Amino acid sequence: MLVQRLEQYRNETKQRKRLDETKRKVEVLRKQLRERKNKMPMGKGTYGTTKGRPPKKKMTAKQKTLPAALQKKIMASKKKK
Repeated sequence: MLVQRLEQYRNETKQRKRLDETKRKVEVLRKQLRERKNKMPMGKGTYGTTKGRPPKKKMTAKQKTLPAALQKKIMASKKKK
């Protein structure tokens, strides 16, 4: 009788551990999903009529002719925005 109870308790603790692990995994996945939604906007009209990620910020042809130090400053200011 004691052996059966011990096995029963052991099984219950295993199930609780599995449940706790799955709950943690679900929380991590929810957090990742929230972060992904914040980073990548979705929906019509978010950026004009296109959906998804905005275009990368590139240098124009005129900016490419500037000195290297100035180009770095321009790119740094574009990354901040």
